[in-house]
Amino acid sequence: MNLPCRASLVFMLTLSAHTYADATATQTYQYDARMAFIKAGELNLQFSRNGDTYEVAGEFKTSRAMSRYYTWNGVFAAVGKWQGSGPVTTAYMARTTSKDEDLKIVLTYPDATRILDSTSGEFKNVEKPGGIDLISALFFSPTCYKGGQVHDGEDTYRLRLRGEREHIYVGGSDYYAGPVTSCDYLVYDQKNRKRRVIVSLADVLGVIVAVQVRAKIPILPDAVFKLKMPGEVLGKGLAQATP
Repeated sequence: MNLPCRASLVFMLTLSAHTYADATATQTYQYDARMAFIKAGELNLQFSRNGDTYEVAGEFKTSRAMSRYYTWNGVFAAVGKWQGSGPVTTAYMARTTSKDEDLKIVLTYPDATRILDSTSGEFKNVEKPGGIDLISALFFSPTCYKGGQVHDGEDTYRLRLRGEREHIYVGGSDYYAGPVTSCDYLVYDQKNRKRRVIVSLADVLGVIVAVQVRAKIPILPDAVFKLKMPGEVLGKGLAQATP
């Protein structure tokens, strides 16, 4: 994501959430998204934390190959408090486009949620979703998330932790290799449909972050997000993974 885009998103959320965290060193994470042999797209995240506040900004772009079947592109950002157990979102913003829905903007404040979509052309107030945003919960919680609810800015999902285990993960060339904690979740939507999501967490340059997120989709191949690693971390991870 370009810095002006990130800055504008976080600035708007910071004002709405009444948080005033000074900028700290920002970590950037790039994920490859795949479904079987198809590269589905790229997810880029930026994360910073200062004391008891944090910021996340991200962008997803669907690949040309995947666009033949499905297109979803968007930018999003979250700000919140960092408590003992991890992130707690106070405000969230997303701007997305797709083939089915040309434009949607979601603004979730501490006390309200507003949505603009291309069909109405104006913002409308909706019920504020429960829990914290999905990206904060799945990608940046320092331990397996046990909060019970997450959201995408608009809808609430129930998240149940089925189990967790520690093991050695080898992601392949250009990806993380080393010790991880795998969090095995069931995610339920408002119609009580469930999906299994497995998140592998690891320490990358001093930050606990998801190095792989695998979503199991009925009938279709798994959707997998894998973190691309800088060279110095790859060498360290391979050394840790070698018996």
